[in-house]
Amino acid sequence: MESDLITVPPGTPVSELATLLDRAGITGAPVVDDEGVLLGIVTVRDVMRLAREATEVPEAARWGLGTLLSDEGVGSMDLPLEGEFFAYYVMPGGGFVDLRDRIRQLPESVFNGYQVADIMTSDPVTTPSSTRIRDLARLLVDRKIHRALVVDDGKLVGIVTSTDVLRAVAEG
Repeated sequence: MESDLITVPPGTPVSELATLLDRAGITGAPVVDDEGVLLGIVTVRDVMRLAREATEVPEAARWGLGTLLSDEGVGSMDLPLEGEFFAYYVMPGGGFVDLRDRIRQLPESVFNGYQVADIMTSDPVTTPSSTRIRDLARLLVDRKIHRALVVDDGKLVGIVTSTDVLRAVAEG
């Protein structure tokens, strides 16, 4: 569990959120009010969903995302948004592109006028810190998510990811 959290207020412009996620190397952040009360969670998928919904096809065609070759075995560029798993697109030469890379390529105008409150999930999956690893793993699998917010006595105390669960299982 990570307890040193990066959080964002609901009024944060989405363009600032995208920069924050990129610089911190994270894929999501809890949304809290001025008193630290948990309001929701926002992820790179939420940002990409906004970009997809707020952009006309001709503008999207100028994003420079069409650099993958069809014979590289890549299915659909929208795949990570449709399923609840992370996907990496293998680039010629052995590199990869993740969702943060895709967001970096978007024109900032896509985010104009939008705030975190507009795109966040306002009913995030939460769990108490006393939850057993097995139960946490089942929660993540059943809900098809990669993270759950840890809340004790109504207070956000951390975040646990599928990687944390895998690490705990591997370490016994």
